[in-house]
Amino acid sequence: MNVQVWGIAIGVVTSAVLALGPWMVMVHAKLAVIGTQIAELDEKMEKAAAANHELWSRCAEHQARLDTHDVQFAHVGERLQEIV
Repeated sequence: MNVQVWGIAIGVVTSAVLALGPWMVMVHAKLAVIGTQIAELDEKMEKAAAANHELWSRCAEHQARLDTHDVQFAHVGERLQEIV
């Protein structure tokens, strides 16, 4: 290869790097923003899952209390029937 071919090859490679460089930086920036948004959404989903778990726990506790009250009311009803 002579100097002229090397000059053409270096020119082509340099032009390609200069043309693709800004595009690659733009794509990298967009991917960084998307990655940040996904991390934020992941945190929100974890908080929502924890809140959902807490609410279901409370619901189960309240249901157990209601069942206990039903049993107590049944006993009170039976006692009233015995008295009357």
